[in-house]
Amino acid sequence: MKLRILIATQLFVANILLTSGCKPSATEGQSTNGSPSDGQVASPNSQTTSRTSQTSSSVRSETVDRKSELGSVIELNADPLVESQAASEIQEPIESVAQNAVASAERSIASPAETSESLSPPASDAASDTAGITASAATMDVVATEAERNQKIAQDWPEPQAVLYLSGQQQGYIEPCGCTGLESQKGGLIRRDTLLTDLRQRGWEVVPIDVGNQVRRAGAQSLIKFETSARALQQMGYQAVTLGINDLKLSKVDLIQIAGSEASSPRPFISANVAVLLSDFWPSSKVVQAGGRKIGITAVMGQQHQVDIKDELESGEVEFTDPVTSLQKVVPELQAQGCDYIVLLAHASLAESADLARLVPGIDLVVTAGGFGEPTLNPEPIEGSQAIMLQVGTKGMYGGIVGLFDDPQQPVRYQRLAISSQFKDSQRMLELFANYQDRLKEAGLSGLGLSPATHPSGRKFVGSEVCGDCHTKAFEIWKDSPHVHATDSIVAANNDRGGIARHFDPECISCHVTGWNPQGFSPYESGYLSLDQSEHLLGSGCENCHGPGSAHSAAELGDIEASAEMLKELREEMILPLAKAEVKCMECHDLDNSPAFHEPGAFDKFWEQVKHYGKD
Repeated sequence: MKLRILIATQLFVANILLTSGCKPSATEGQSTNGSPSDGQVASPNSQTTSRTSQTSSSVRSETVDRKSELGSVIELNADPLVESQAASEIQEPIESVAQNAVASAERSIASPAETSESLSPPASDAASDTAGITASAATMDVVATEAERNQKIAQDWPEPQAVLYLSGQQQGYIEPCGCTGLESQKGGLIRRDTLLTDLRQRGWEVVPIDVGNQVRRAGAQSLIKFETSARALQQMGYQAVTLGINDLKLSKVDLIQIAGSEASSPRPFISANVAVLLSDFWPSSKVVQAGGRKIGITAVMGQQHQVDIKDELESGEVEFTDPVTSLQKVVPELQAQGCDYIVLLAHASLAESADLARLVPGIDLVVTAGGFGEPTLNPEPIEGSQAIMLQVGTKGMYGGIVGLFDDPQQPVRYQRLAISSQFKDSQRMLELFANYQDRLKEAGLSGLGLSPATHPSGRKFVGSEVCGDCHTKAFEIWKDSPHVHATDSIVAANNDRGGIARHFDPECISCHVTGWNPQGFSPYESGYLSLDQSEHLLGSGCENCHGPGSAHSAAELGDIEASAEMLKELREEMILPLAKAEVKCMECHDLDNSPAFHEPGAFDKFWEQVKHYGKD
């Protein structure tokens, strides 16, 4: 593997030199006039297949028509209370403002300040992924309902020949944060493993597949998270996993090292139209035999996603081919191998995913990364094809099971599953997560690429004890609040997260100490650095809301000369008006980590618990 990566890297560098006009020495296989010599790789840009995208027709969403069209082909979920069961545990306290706004608006819980914001999904998917979707697919309820915590799995199913387990769009949420109670949160790899174990203990042959986006963004922590996720998927017996647009933002050499396959070390990653560093490190498809069925699985990245990520890639780093052209080659190959059920993992919008099934005959099931919010309860029949389409939702909060049966009247059944607290933590996944936290500790902030930044105010943090010298009543209220114990909750070995401390995890630290950017997951200058160095900044202190108080405290204590006007300005600088407080609170108490904070009237209720005003 290392030799293949080295060769691929050398070819990639050579290609950059060619396309940029740089001239390697003649000994490196380049003539002195800069023209390619025999055997050199041409620019991948000239090899990439292009096609004018056909007009996409939206997937029909009339539930009655779906039921009548599907008829005896697939069993529909008529009762939402008999939905699924799922297992997985996710954490990454990040979510785009757009997603928070849409989720809040759909649940009618947005604050007045929020409702003025755009209520659209991310631009790349907004138009194509909300048209023609049932209401359940356009909303996001992050709180697990009572029914979702007591699901009946495949309650009325006969014995299946094989079961496909569908997942994807984890987006870095490898476990629910648990800040407001794990009972109410959904998702996570730790629970997902328990679910898959449960399915296999029934004697079922389970084929887990994933439509990609294990991470949300680039960076050192995301790379460690991707590797942890890849190891988890391999341990859980995943048979096919494709790469998502966010996965491709990671270091390409590291991506190949983690996801690339060789005969001696096969891995589940597949793609029919994505090559990295001019080499194909994963197969275009996979054939899985389970329960007497021969299941063919392939995967592509949609054209729009290719366009979306193009500007974030170095020239030649990733080579894409047209998804239709790629599938027109791969699907007949799977048919020729005798596959009786063909699955497409489409990392594409809903509309493009449906178009792929229309344009390439022979696909039975499209598992799409498209859609916004939770997945639809029932499959989407794709008009003009034999295929049905299923969504996986976002942040790994849901999974799905597709049962294949030897029954001409009802050969396929489906159930959507919420990954809720009914699935206990998997011990082997806990061990993997402990290793993940150990790696973050070993890397340290510098190893994770995090360096303290200047606070927008230009001030420095002094700690809540300094505030308490003058603001004694407000300080006592803070001392009696849960905020003072924020750091303890991620340090204590007896926490409810398997006893795994998380105080080296920037995504946890950012809202559990004083002096960090809560949505940037990085420290400010003079902010918290470690338990030993920053004892005065433990807990979520006064300055997280009011801003760093170095100038204000210095002026009040006489450490600097300050006129009456300056004193007044510095005092006003520290005031957080109640009208703005709710928005400030939501920087940490976001929809993922504090869903109760977004219920109607919640802020007023929580404010009563910490209400304080100015100096004594």
